[in-house]
Amino acid sequence: MRTKNLYNSCLISFFSLILLISCQATKPSLPGKVINETPTSVMFSPDGNLIAAGVYGAARVWDLSSDSYKDYPAKVRNETPVYVSFSPDGTQIAAGIWGAVRVWKLNSTDFTDYPNKIRNDTARRIYFSPDGKWIAAGIFGAVRVWNLNSGAFKDYPLKIRNETPDIIAISPDGKVMATGTYGGVMKWDVVPF
Repeated sequence: MRTKNLYNSCLISFFSLILLISCQATKPSLPGKVINETPTSVMFSPDGNLIAAGVYGAARVWDLSSDSYKDYPAKVRNETPVYVSFSPDGTQIAAGIWGAVRVWKLNSTDFTDYPNKIRNDTARRIYFSPDGKWIAAGIFGAVRVWNLNSGAFKDYPLKIRNETPDIIAISPDGKVMATGTYGGVMKWDVVPF
């Protein structure tokens, strides 16, 4: 019995050592904010020099040339943006936050919040238009498009009023938008602001 216990202890020690070595060998090269978190929706900037992801309480952008980073705070301290997207020119990032869509100007503290239809709703994915002049997100019962300069918005309603779209497609010329909805795909001509 004693030999079996010694054998089991040695086996556990061996596998623990292998696990420890494995974890050290695969340590993330770009740190998250909290040691036990998994950053969300990793995205490259259009020029490939930056990476953005949602982390605890912020959108984090890493500079790949130096591995340095900057955090862009969310509205609520303990929320993690699900999906962070870059503007086509790479000068802004956007993410859904509690009750709004937040657009941050990179390398500054400036941001603008664009309100959702429902105060406690959080848009999951944000899409920039190809020209970078407007953004779109799924909100309760519609796809909402905001003009980035004026803040004006237009809702494109869905077939079912309580459905919230997650994935939105924008045509390369920015004139048509589509999303999956109950029973098929809906598409709209985007009305210019």
